[in-house]
Amino acid sequence: MEDDAPTPPARASWFRHTFASLRHPAYRTYFIGQFFSLIGTWMQMAAQSWLVYDLTGSKAMLGLVSLVGSVPTLLLSTWGGILADRYPRRTILLVCQVLLALQAIALSLLVLSEGIHIAHLMILAAVLGTVSGIEMPARQAFVVEMVGRKDLMNAIALNSSVFHAARILGPAVAGILIGAIGAGWCFLVNGLSYGAIFAALLTMRLDRTLPRRVEGSALHQAAEGFRVVLRTPGVVALLALLLLVGVFGWSYVILMPAIARDDLGVGPEGYGLLMSAIGVGSVAGALSVASLREFRDGRALIVGLILMFVVSVGVLSVTTRYAVALLVLLPSGFSLTAFFSLTNTLIQSSVPDEVRGRVMGVYVFVFAAMMPLGSLQAGALAEAFGTPTTIRVGAVVCALAALAALKWMPRNLQR
Repeated sequence: MEDDAPTPPARASWFRHTFASLRHPAYRTYFIGQFFSLIGTWMQMAAQSWLVYDLTGSKAMLGLVSLVGSVPTLLLSTWGGILADRYPRRTILLVCQVLLALQAIALSLLVLSEGIHIAHLMILAAVLGTVSGIEMPARQAFVVEMVGRKDLMNAIALNSSVFHAARILGPAVAGILIGAIGAGWCFLVNGLSYGAIFAALLTMRLDRTLPRRVEGSALHQAAEGFRVVLRTPGVVALLALLLLVGVFGWSYVILMPAIARDDLGVGPEGYGLLMSAIGVGSVAGALSVASLREFRDGRALIVGLILMFVVSVGVLSVTTRYAVALLVLLPSGFSLTAFFSLTNTLIQSSVPDEVRGRVMGVYVFVFAAMMPLGSLQAGALAEAFGTPTTIRVGAVVCALAALAALKWMPRNLQR
């Protein structure tokens, strides 16, 4: 009888390992505040895409608004990395939460007053991108201050899991609100939700030292981040792969309003559930990375995840059945999120602490570049050849990138 009994210690050990970073009080506070804030963020992202398509009926405009929001992030990310190494990262994050809240509230007031125009959406998207270019490098580099290097991979993966857990709830709630009372309330809820992460940042206690003050011109310091990246072959390979997969793989998310309405024939509620299905898979992918103790061949793991993603979106591109689309969005979210989490972790674990902010500025630069480039190619191709063809082209490019990585990427990606 004893042999057949469950083994709680083993399950408890798995739980403790998967959620190891939560034993750090500062990170635990941040984790909870981030969850509530990110629900609002995903509500805004879903509502904005739906509103753009509702106002214009243009697939190209979906890509253009995303482009307008991404370009400032691209241009400011390396400067944001310098600030993250020069000034307290928590202070940078606190200021940015206030600015992000004001942007969301301004958008909600325009929509609720029925004075919204596509030009307003573009201007506020640019404001959001500007603040994000400063906030994202600091946020990425701040993780190590809360948990240390030992739990860095776990904390990055848990950040990704809470990001995508909010992705499950946010779009679903947004779809209900859009259908019932309109998109403006989604933006208002997001504006108020920034209070959660602001409170978490303000009340946490940090035991680790703040980043040291770096000297020299901004241009010199930005170049130092790029020099560190170029001296680390594994990081160069990971960033190149991240760019290709991001540009050509992410198009299915950009085009999701068109997929929902035109190819699957569903309204805002159905669209919200599609986005949530991606979120469910993404949470599973992030938690899988969080539970990893070690892996010998990071290259094979990354290539396998990309190929899983290719198969998933390939099926999405040929189906017109809503249930099938929901099903295949689970592995698409799993594989892409696990890929992004592993890439982030491997890059951060390969660079010294004193240049982490600037290297993450380069990471955000690449991450931000893939958004406008992906938006442009997705919108233009979908307008000319249709949404399914655009997704298939992206899948083929991702498959070729994975095969190239298998041949040329170093096997051992960690320092």
